[in-house]
Amino acid sequence: MAIAATLLLSIRAAAQNAGSEAKTAIDAAAAAMGTAGLQSIQYSGTGSFFATGQAYVPGGPWPRYKITKYAMSVNYTAPAMRQELVRIDDERPPRGGGVGGYNPATFQGGIRPAPGDMVDNQTTDGRTEAGAVRMWLTPHGFLKGASANAATAKISMVHGKKVVSFTAFGKYTLTGTLKAQNLVEHVETLMDVAYTGDTLTEGIYSDYRDFGGVKFPVHIVMREGGYPTLDLTVADVQPNSQTALDVRGPNPAPGAAQAGGRGPAGGPQPQQIADGVWALTPAAEGSILVEFKDYLVMIEGPGSDAYTMAALEEARKLAPNKPIRYVVNTHHHADHAGGLRAYVAEGIPIITHESHKKYYEEQIFKNPHTLNPDRLARAPRAPILETMKDKRVLTDGNMSVELYWMRDHPHAVGLLVAYLPKQKLLIQADSYIPRPGAPPLPAPSPYTINLVDDVTRLKLDVARVVHIHGGISPYGDLVAAAGR
Repeated sequence: MAIAATLLLSIRAAAQNAGSEAKTAIDAAAAAMGTAGLQSIQYSGTGSFFATGQAYVPGGPWPRYKITKYAMSVNYTAPAMRQELVRIDDERPPRGGGVGGYNPATFQGGIRPAPGDMVDNQTTDGRTEAGAVRMWLTPHGFLKGASANAATAKISMVHGKKVVSFTAFGKYTLTGTLKAQNLVEHVETLMDVAYTGDTLTEGIYSDYRDFGGVKFPVHIVMREGGYPTLDLTVADVQPNSQTALDVRGPNPAPGAAQAGGRGPAGGPQPQQIADGVWALTPAAEGSILVEFKDYLVMIEGPGSDAYTMAALEEARKLAPNKPIRYVVNTHHHADHAGGLRAYVAEGIPIITHESHKKYYEEQIFKNPHTLNPDRLARAPRAPILETMKDKRVLTDGNMSVELYWMRDHPHAVGLLVAYLPKQKLLIQADSYIPRPGAPPLPAPSPYTINLVDDVTRLKLDVARVVHIHGGISPYGDLVAAAGR
């Protein structure tokens, strides 16, 4: 008993010493960087933005866009931060996605290459768990977070550098590396991303300079899943900026739904676009339901668990007692495949291009989801993947869906389209998006040209084009947009 008591006391003493050493390191870094008196900070610059979830190759780097204007305002007291970003699509040729939906007010987005400026402003509410963690990924934010969570702080030496870590909300572990001058050079943690699960998120900080007694890096690189999301050269830093101090997180509307994805329920009602064919969320991105004699096929599994479950419920209402035999996945981007894990959990087979198989099996359907367990994490199940190469036909003798691979398409490797010959419908994603009211693009998009050329090559008799991102167009509009 005496030995056990002595051992317990020694463990407690060691923990107290480790906590004390960590606090000493945190305080020393805060003093060196001028963090203690910092209530807010604003910094601006230029560089590169990378669109997460929109890689050209499954599991590849995020597409790059040039930043022409960038300002970040961080209010540590609210807490909240606001990013204001202007970017241009200057990659030639463009590869991958990331321009966002079409904005009729600015004529921006929808299809690459997008002309002119794209404005991406985002406010982060530090009162939420995810928002707080994102603020703590910033260099001064890390030290403030470590100080606020000092009871869980630990310190170690790695390759001759101090490494401080702390745990927040009982599940996020943030780890920061300090340079010899007690400056934060690297912060990392795992964050929940609905599509990729527990995802490594990092901030890399270098070339520190003094701004009114506050040390701040003039080169910032943010990374997600191993690839850059931001590469910024800082031109100006304003400690305790009033503009930054005025930043507040958004106030949720009374009765607002919790985050987790929008489903058909409560949104636009399904639209029947042909005999046996429905757009579940017309005028917005969503699934297309096709009814066969004895079963259903869902084309596209976007969104999240919430969208998938709402889509399945809508399918049951539209065609009671008919099972969903397949979900067809057009490509690997997060906005088009984010709901696939729920289909796996439901035991529904997925049809996709063969180029996606390894990425899905080794990452998307395998990655841990411990921070925010989804349906598949709570009830693990092996995926049923049926891959195709150039063509696959689903038919019951009356209804037919022909699936085709778009050769050398610049939006995504392995991009598929669906063609319904009886209805003369082409269902496509990200090759063409209508731009009502907008002036013509400076030149036809190579994405649109590729689709029209493939339809011609395949000799498809198309009358109307159904867009996964919402809406239906006459095929003639697509041909005109391609300059054909």
